Amino acid sequence: MAVSEDRKYTKEFIYNLLEEIKGKTLGEVDKSNQFARTKKCGKITGIAGDVIEQSVFGYARDSKQECDIEIDGVLTELKTTGVRIPKSDLEKVKGKTGSDYNVYLAAKEGISITGVTFEPDIQHDFMTSHFWEKSEHLLIVFYEYKSYDVVSSSEYSKFPIVDYCYNRFSDEERGKLQNDWEIVRDYLQSVYDKYRTQEERNENLQGFTHVLRPDLLLIELVPSFKKKSTGSYQKPRYRLKQTFVDYIVRGHFNKSRTATEVKLKESFSSFSQLDARCHTITEKYRGMTFSQMKEMFGISTSVTTKDFGSKCVLKMFDADCNKLNQISDFKKSGIIAKTITITPQGGRTEDMKLKHIDFEEWSSSNIDFEDSDIYIYFCEHSFLCPIFCEHDKIDPSKTTFEGFKRFAFDEDFIDKEVRRTWEDSRNLIYQNKLKWEYLYDARGCKRRNKSGSYMGAPNFPKSSEYEVFFRGGADVSNDKTRTEVVNGIKMLPQFFWLKGSYVVNKLQTLTYL
Repeated sequence: MAVSEDRKYTKEFIYNLLEEIKGKTLGEVDKSNQFARTKKCGKITGIAGDVIEQSVFGYARDSKQECDIEIDGVLTELKTTGVRIPKSDLEKVKGKTGSDYNVYLAAKEGISITGVTFEPDIQHDFMTSHFWEKSEHLLIVFYEYKSYDVVSSSEYSKFPIVDYCYNRFSDEERGKLQNDWEIVRDYLQSVYDKYRTQEERNENLQGFTHVLRPDLLLIELVPSFKKKSTGSYQKPRYRLKQTFVDYIVRGHFNKSRTATEVKLKESFSSFSQLDARCHTITEKYRGMTFSQMKEMFGISTSVTTKDFGSKCVLKMFDADCNKLNQISDFKKSGIIAKTITITPQGGRTEDMKLKHIDFEEWSSSNIDFEDSDIYIYFCEHSFLCPIFCEHDKIDPSKTTFEGFKRFAFDEDFIDKEVRRTWEDSRNLIYQNKLKWEYLYDARGCKRRNKSGSYMGAPNFPKSSEYEVFFRGGADVSNDKTRTEVVNGIKMLPQFFWLKGSYVVNKLQTLTYL
């Protein structure tokens, strides 16, 4: 693979070029008039990348499966991606500028690398694959997506260019990427070996992206492979998960992160390796009680504390941190660790609090479900569940460790349950049917909570009717904590939750790792 002479640069030239545009908006550096196209077409996918490629670097955009540029003889892929301050950190950045502000920036989305090649006999070796050739050396330009709403392509002209970085993956990360790529390759190869005609292969590949998703650590395949109304097939691309890109972004802007980063002493390069590790741990500790583990691990916390089980699991993994979800190996891969307590009959667990709802996006009419934050969340994340069994409600010291189960959300659940919650809640907003529902006592009087405020909640999807539902989150509910406003209705910040009964039923279908 080689690039033309006009795409060959020195690192010094790149440094001067990109330093010059830092702090300027995409509109200010748009010498090739990319934003003029938005007058005729309101939505232009990848317009930020077009500006960087055609206006800053000065070469025409193409769709070739080859690296974009060469820097001091090294083939390099140029990527432009959005970052922004998470809503949860907005209070922390007030009055801050420069690096003090940038340290809170997070990835807005994943990074698309290249199309999946559907000739596995050609793309057989990872080290010579299009995917690795285009991801081994990345030059990433960051712009700040200064909105929590979905904006038109023309609005991108107001977004500032924040910084850039040269990214090379560690040997450990390369191993994980290679394993992901080989999972895709082997699946495609099996289909090509089994079916002789292209039409048969295409028919049997429909939905394969969802089949493989639970097994992929750092990459995802989007969009899904399916037949379009025209008769042609929609084909996927390899994309680095948003959770992984977020890890890269935060590592770039927070140079001190590595000093406090928590890594497993024995990492894993695939879900199968993680499953094997969990199996080994289970074989060693299954059946042990809280009181036995407290003594064995030297845990000072009382067995009655809510997170005692989590502390036991951290000791099992030999992880030096306070929470399972602080482990970088889990964060990169979108693995959410949730301890589950069941009864001896296998029933009962709490509803799971998942993520804060971004109502600016939620109420936008310019976004499709497949591009929504909630869709990406359920696609990218999986749950690793350490299971404990409560044998005595009064005496938690008798609670035993049972093992691990792991699950991801299948296509059917996402397309039915998650979509239903998304559509029904949006319809309430669009149709002005959102309302506040008070709670009443037996005499028909409005009930008050301990803070003196009237009890109630908006009529968003509830756990009584939905597997994925809304619930407010705050220590107390009063006028001061009801900071979220939707259609003029003040409410607590809203989170989407996963119904506990769904989790129990799901876990009962799974065997222990």
